[in-house]
Amino acid sequence: MIPKFQNVTYKKVKSTFIDSSQAFNKINKEIKKFNKQSKADSKLRKMKEQWEKAQNMVKTKKYFFVAVDVESYERDHSCILEVGWSMFDSKSEKFMDRHFCATEYKHLKNGQFVPDRKDRFNFGETVWESLTNIRDEIIKDLTGENEKGNVVFVGHDVQMDVKYLESMKVNVEEVINPAAYFDTAEMNAARVGKPNQRIGLGKLLDELDIENYCLHNAGNDAHYTLCLFLELCKLPLQSPEESSSD
Repeated sequence: MIPKFQNVTYKKVKSTFIDSSQAFNKINKEIKKFNKQSKADSKLRKMKEQWEKAQNMVKTKKYFFVAVDVESYERDHSCILEVGWSMFDSKSEKFMDRHFCATEYKHLKNGQFVPDRKDRFNFGETVWESLTNIRDEIIKDLTGENEKGNVVFVGHDVQMDVKYLESMKVNVEEVINPAAYFDTAEMNAARVGKPNQRIGLGKLLDELDIENYCLHNAGNDAHYTLCLFLELCKLPLQSPEESSSD
C-alpha cells in the first residue's frame, strides 16, 4: 500500500554537488550538526510546553503541588535516613510541610560527603518513625478526598524522587496517580533556552534570589523546591538574545 502523502515544509534546503570523499565528508558533517541542533530544538520545544502547562495549572487554583525529598546515607544510598514533603494548596495558597527521620538508620550519619542536617528542619517538627510508618503518612497525605486526582508532583530531578518513593513501596502512578509531573531543573533550562543545562537546587535558588537555609535537610529541600517551582511559573521565558548573553 502506498503511504499517505503528507505536505511538509522544509527549511534551510540547499543544493550540493558531491564529487569527492572530501565533499562527502563535509556535507555529512553538516548533516550531523543540523540533526543535532534539530534534536535540541525539539527537546526545548517540549520543555517549554511543559513550562507553560505548569503555569496554567497553578493559575487554575485547583491543584495540590507536592515536592518530596529523600536524604540517603552517603555510603549506601539504599539506606533512607530522611523523608520530607511539602504541599502547596493553590486554592488557599497555603503550605503544609512534614519531615521524618527513619528509626531503622538512627545510628547512621552523613558528614563526609554531604552535610548531616536532619535536626535543622525549618518548617515544623521532625518526627522519628519507621520507614513503613513514613510510607503510610505519605500515602495518607497525598490520597485524601481533597487531594484525589488533583496532586501534581514537583521535583528537582523528579524521576529520582519517584524512584526513592518506589523503593519505599509507594507506587506513585498507581497509588497517588498524579495529574502531572514537573521537574524544576528542566523548567529552568526551558526558561533560559538551554535544554541540556542543569543547575543544582542550591545554586539555582541563589541565582533567583530565593531565600533558603539549611539545604540537605529533606523537609527543607522539599519546601524550597516548591518555592522554586512557583517562582519559575511567574518568570517569563528568556529571549534568544538574553539566553546567549548568559
